[in-house]
Amino acid sequence: MTSITGPKETRLVARTSTHIQEIIQRAANYSGTTVSQFLIESAIEKARNVIEKTETLNLSMSGADALYIALENSPKANDKLLKASQYYKATVNVDNH
Repeated sequence: MTSITGPKETRLVARTSTHIQEIIQRAANYSGTTVSQFLIESAIEKARNVIEKTETLNLSMSGADALYIALENSPKANDKLLKASQYYKATVNVDNH
């Protein structure tokens, strides 16, 4: 018989001073949540912001136009770029078939 299990839960642990713990507890109380819920929600919000800032490219219209022109009119690959591409394909982008 196969049993279906839910997502595995893990524990996050952080050590901090009593002063910081009191601040977090007060904020959690004001939010109407537990400290754990408050910490998780805060950490997720911060993590999403960091990921968005890291993975998103924000350009002005002139910057976007310049990027588009550069991509549309890219120069032909020189020997150095071709060698780098071959090296990448041979060492990094190895198919695992």
